[in-house]
Amino acid sequence: MTTTQQDHRSPGPIEEGILPSLADVDHAGWDRLAGPDNFYNSSAWAHALELAHGDTALVTAASGGRLLGALPVWPGENDEPGLFHLPTLLPDVTQARSSAYLWLGARRSTYNELVCTRGEARARTLDALFGTALRLARERGLDGVVMPYLAADDARELARRQPRASVLLHDADANLAVAIGGYAEQLARMSQPDRTRRRAERRACERGGTTVLWRPLDRREVVRQTAALVTQTRARHGGTADPAWMLRAFEAQAATGVLDRAVGCFAVREGRPVAVNVCYAHGDRLYARYFGFDYRAAEPHGEYFVLCYQAPVDYAAACGFRRYRLAISAWQIKIRQGAVLSPLAVAVLPLRGRLCDPRTERRHNARTARLWTARCAARPWALDPGWRAWAPEAPARRRPADHDPTAEGAPPCCTWST
Repeated sequence: MTTTQQDHRSPGPIEEGILPSLADVDHAGWDRLAGPDNFYNSSAWAHALELAHGDTALVTAASGGRLLGALPVWPGENDEPGLFHLPTLLPDVTQARSSAYLWLGARRSTYNELVCTRGEARARTLDALFGTALRLARERGLDGVVMPYLAADDARELARRQPRASVLLHDADANLAVAIGGYAEQLARMSQPDRTRRRAERRACERGGTTVLWRPLDRREVVRQTAALVTQTRARHGGTADPAWMLRAFEAQAATGVLDRAVGCFAVREGRPVAVNVCYAHGDRLYARYFGFDYRAAEPHGEYFVLCYQAPVDYAAACGFRRYRLAISAWQIKIRQGAVLSPLAVAVLPLRGRLCDPRTERRHNARTARLWTARCAARPWALDPGWRAWAPEAPARRRPADHDPTAEGAPPCCTWST
């Protein structure tokens, strides 16, 4: 759980609200409540999602006209197996298989935190937000609310406020502390076998005639090329082959200003981009979001590894970013590149009763934590200390040689290179 701006004014009565869209919310007030890791629940990102995919309801809590909390809600994908389908997230919890829920957090966000004041009114604000969300679920004929990919500390806090909520580990978020010396310093910390593989990836990229170029997404042609590359990768993994969906997303991001924070790391061969990793700046973090490759016209030569895990570390170090956020999936590749995994949990709050009893919940969480511990057995430093709360008998260990650049006070400013 990250630190947000404190507000020490004495709160008055909490005013609950439901907005049919995000257009009229106090965006500045919303962003003051969001933490430095909460890019995908920032007002600009959430509003861009709404412009691209349709209106998103927003549950709010305020006092005297001052926004104290915001909670986006969306239908989820209750009938489609995948990242936002509860039975897929919790395959061993039989009670998750037969209910339909209202989903909380930004649409299709794989990292959520609570957008809520840290001041005196926090507890009452959380109660108001989730009470209103439950009423909205009831009005829509659903069985309750669910908030997935929730930072584990926030999930545990929510469980303390809502005793009927079940909080269950289900995934891990990957991020890199950016070394001041860039990728060379990070490479020096790796084991000899890992260093050998990482150097081989870079040499393969260079032998393929690839150069790396960073470009802001500020011109129509660059946006068009980026959308085409990302769409090819999406189609290769079962998504749409029509680039219109990605163009629509970029147009919405441009309208809300979030595209101004975007930069593309391009692999270029013979003057033509063949791959891209699209990243976004948020505070002192750099977020990797979309990868694309031109599979129709080129053969991969290690571009994925260089664009997603090597070049961004040098770029982040040069720009003063302190963390490079890699999100979920491909966790084994990410920890080999030096990433650390933090626990993510889903909070499920039915209208009636509980999803599962506390004993089942504890067993699930301990078993899941042990699973992630086993996955990282060869690299125990890859487990964030936050896992200790879920499996105390298997505490995470830090790599002794780690140097955390966040202690150095590097400035978060950055000028995009062209």
